[in-house]
Amino acid sequence: MQGVRALSSSLDVMADEGITPLAATIDDLDRLSVDGRIDVTVVEGLKGPVSEAGAAFQQAADEVDDIDSGGFVGAFRPRFDDYVDRVDEAAQSLTAADTATAVLPTMVGADGPRDYLLIFQNNAEIRATGGMPGAWAQVHAEDGKLEMVKQGTALDFPTAQKPVLPLTEEEVAVYGEEVGTYFQDPGFTPDFPRAAELWRAHWDAKFPSTPIDGVISLDPVAMSYLLEGTGPVSVGDLTLTSENLVDELLNKPYRNLDVQAQDVLFEDAAGAIFDRLTRDPPSPVDMVRGLSRAATERRFLLASFDPAVSTELEGSAIQGRLSGDEGSTPHIDVGVNDATGSKMSFYLRYWADARATSCSQDQQTVSGSMSLSQAIAPAEAAKLPDSVTGGGTFGTEPGAQLTLVRIYGPYGGSIDQLKVDGKRQTLDAQTIDGRPVVVLAILIATRDDVVITWTMTSGPGQTGAGEVSLTPGIQPGSKDLTFKSAC
Repeated sequence: MQGVRALSSSLDVMADEGITPLAATIDDLDRLSVDGRIDVTVVEGLKGPVSEAGAAFQQAADEVDDIDSGGFVGAFRPRFDDYVDRVDEAAQSLTAADTATAVLPTMVGADGPRDYLLIFQNNAEIRATGGMPGAWAQVHAEDGKLEMVKQGTALDFPTAQKPVLPLTEEEVAVYGEEVGTYFQDPGFTPDFPRAAELWRAHWDAKFPSTPIDGVISLDPVAMSYLLEGTGPVSVGDLTLTSENLVDELLNKPYRNLDVQAQDVLFEDAAGAIFDRLTRDPPSPVDMVRGLSRAATERRFLLASFDPAVSTELEGSAIQGRLSGDEGSTPHIDVGVNDATGSKMSFYLRYWADARATSCSQDQQTVSGSMSLSQAIAPAEAAKLPDSVTGGGTFGTEPGAQLTLVRIYGPYGGSIDQLKVDGKRQTLDAQTIDGRPVVVLAILIATRDDVVITWTMTSGPGQTGAGEVSLTPGIQPGSKDLTFKSAC
């Protein structure tokens, strides 16, 4: 009965207070972009309805989130769980939309010109923030009009003789100085705001006369979501769709094209997709839905150097900040980084799980596991070209991949035990911003799973439900999860 009452109450709130304001904004979305210019007046008009709907959907989610469906009978249990998941997802999307309507006018130049570094993170060579930034663009925003005024590759930024910004002792111990010397490597840290600071320093060294106001990141999976709203995009003889974009940009070029042809394709594809997005997309609603999904999965990230905008973004998924002390919530993060110097992450598959096993006073014990494998047969992998395998340049046999997995325990807590395929590992835990972290070098050469297991203790006072965040990879969707409190 409790579940039925909660469901009924949730539906009432969502129908009466959530859907009505959203329905009134649908027609406005069709006027959001006209003649390649974002209509700031439309954005301003969306603020109230989106905020009102977001609050209602969050209330609807709160009504059912704490209900245990284990005792429900028949088909009601999976349907109830599905409803909870969908309402939670909608509430998160509306929270992101509320943030977007607050910062978008300033970001698109309503208060004066803005310039941004747009980086395209390549999931085929994975980094903790998503992927290696092989391609970039400078985006100029003024009075709602967005223009891509410059494009290039990571090789445009020379290796710095010393870190472009001072690194803390913790950063050097956990990531090495490479995080601050190579344009390709700020993404070693899963903390996107910190990575963005390092990218800005690289930019300032290369283009000192053109300061940037922020760093925006997209990966090809996010771009595929956007194409659901724009429709197919032509790039020369190639037609990119939401279904084929990831394969056409992250695998086929490395198997079939030389480096120069790859760079031309990436530049042309980025320009064509950007042009379609900013010039009257056929379905603005689907495009906004794609952006929201990408932001929720941390595939669309934004770091603003405008203090007012940064404050609005604080705590949102699009900011991509590595969690710190968040009261009663224990956080576990897993950052995945390629150490092969290859595009073998296209074949990397992984997932994780965690559960709180006990609660003592005000701390929880959490057990977890992570499984990694390669979605290609060893014999077939060995035949791939060097542009995919890396050719053994950094010591990994062609067809295999070496992956650095950094596991971050809860703030103020500890990582107590770690095993790889059942073998206990010697713990050499470092600390980064109050969180314990261990680094594992995992060699993946077959379809067989490599299994990492761990036991952690949460920080004092972390007695609530926990969250596990993983680097977004080549496969659509999010690998993040939550686990129930044992207290």
